[in-house]
Amino acid sequence: MLGKVFNQRYRLKEKIGSGGMADVFLADDLSLNREVAIKILHSQFASDPSFIQRFRYEAQAAANLSHPNIVNIYDWGNEGDLYYIVMEYVEGRDLKDLLRTEGRLTPEWAAEIAAEISAALQFAHRRNLVHRDIKPHNVFITNLSRVEVMDFGIAREGNGEGMTQTGVVMGTPQYISPEQAQGLAVDGRSDIYSLGVVLYEMLTGRVPFDDPSPVTIAYKQVREDPIPPSVINPEVPPTLEAIIMKAMSKNPANRFQTAQEMKADLLRFLEGMPVNAPPVLTELAYPTTAATPANVPRQGSNRKWAWITAGVVTALVIIGIVLVILLSGGGTKVATPNLVGLSQQDAEAAIGSLGLKLGSVGLQYVGDASEKVGVIVSQDPEWGTMLAKGQTVNLVVSQELRMPNLVGMTRSAAEDALRNLGITVIEVENSPVDNSKQIDIVLTQDPASKNYIAPSVNVKLVIGVEQKKKAVPDVVGEQQADAEVLLRDAGFEVAVTEEASSEVPKGEVIRQSPLGNQRVVEGSTVTIVVSAGVDKVIVPTVTDMTEENAKTKLTNSGLSYTVVYQATTDPTKIGIVLEQIPLPGEEVDRGYTVRIFVGRAP
Repeated sequence: MLGKVFNQRYRLKEKIGSGGMADVFLADDLSLNREVAIKILHSQFASDPSFIQRFRYEAQAAANLSHPNIVNIYDWGNEGDLYYIVMEYVEGRDLKDLLRTEGRLTPEWAAEIAAEISAALQFAHRRNLVHRDIKPHNVFITNLSRVEVMDFGIAREGNGEGMTQTGVVMGTPQYISPEQAQGLAVDGRSDIYSLGVVLYEMLTGRVPFDDPSPVTIAYKQVREDPIPPSVINPEVPPTLEAIIMKAMSKNPANRFQTAQEMKADLLRFLEGMPVNAPPVLTELAYPTTAATPANVPRQGSNRKWAWITAGVVTALVIIGIVLVILLSGGGTKVATPNLVGLSQQDAEAAIGSLGLKLGSVGLQYVGDASEKVGVIVSQDPEWGTMLAKGQTVNLVVSQELRMPNLVGMTRSAAEDALRNLGITVIEVENSPVDNSKQIDIVLTQDPASKNYIAPSVNVKLVIGVEQKKKAVPDVVGEQQADAEVLLRDAGFEVAVTEEASSEVPKGEVIRQSPLGNQRVVEGSTVTIVVSAGVDKVIVPTVTDMTEENAKTKLTNSGLSYTVVYQATTDPTKIGIVLEQIPLPGEEVDRGYTVRIFVGRAP
């Protein structure tokens, strides 16, 4: 398999993983010169037509998921009976490997990881894509400590609406939801259950239900309550335990209804604020695994105060709502509460408690990491407006907006992805490419992927276009001026150099590069070498000079020489140039041979 090239583009070079549904290879993208990961489905799945049909649908849907906490899917297809998905390759390790080496994680670390997973799930769920196989193996921690969820588009397998195939429940038994274990229809709340199991494992070092038999595990998922994590690890805070137990409720209606709700509670925990999940009372039902000396204050005392604080805050909220009702006169109308700054869940609860109805919920994108997301930024009607019970209140919720990764997409797909985010200012620059596979493909983008952006941002895309090539006119033998006109009229730039020639008349083109009739990119530079004619020099005076000095002077003047020795009776003339031919001042061709007559003893 190694060395095989898929779609004439992806060359496999190393196997980096294997699972129940597919093998994973590191590969080179020959078109974009980057490393990618390719997941190749096992043959037993490739032979099922219904599976392949759902695989295609899910791969297309997953390819549209561009989120900082989701591993990007670039491409998918098949090579014969081998079906594959091309994904972003990032360096790091999966959460399972992290738990093997680190053991239990601190509550804060575990909550941070779970919050990022929640963000990924919320993004997918809003696009009607359910993962169905959330587990540590499918959660990747990059070398930059960013959490990315993998396997969107593979995890969802289809046999009608259920999760069964030939009587086997798909998914990993230790992490599937009760409804998934029974082969029932599932929605995003099933992923929330699985995330609760993952958070449980991060804090306790083990899954809540395990057994050598997958059937037994599935039975426990449906019928048994998990041991509260604080019984296994007393360091688990009650507020975080409450989040886990709510996420793992057997009845989906009792769980967090959206991943955003779970993320909001996790962030409240990290900020030291009360959470919405109800507390779990476990001390009487389960013995703790470690005793705490009486004279050492436990973290529980702080937790107790946290819950007292939460109770006070809750009471104040209730009192506030009662006051709104009283101030409205106790009649058929109520005053609209101030909902700005509340989470969507809290705002909906406040609306319902007054007998009002929730109207439309709009989104307002925020382009700054410092701004809070998932909170009410405006409401209609405004705070204090008198409404009859049953009337509606419309909300606008803040939503983060990050730049998707568009590199490698076709131009139309990239523009559609931007428009789906409300981005309409798109600047396109064409860049000629030699590789035909890069034509109509996004080569670069600005802003870069995963940056926070506003919908009004101006996005610049560089798109690969075919190089336009033309035949170069043959201008050898043409006069320089004519040659330049011919080349420029054909769409080429011209560079000129001169060269002395005794064979080609002055001003005529001796040669050119590229050659005439060769096809090159339009706008390229053609260099022509033009004859400078014969190079003339003036013969210098070398008489009365020593032989050596005369030779040097002639050479430096670009001339050759021959020496004729002539007998002389004058001892002062021995070794001296007595005569030269041609005479000084004559014009000759460069390289001409000058004869010098040098005196010698008789």
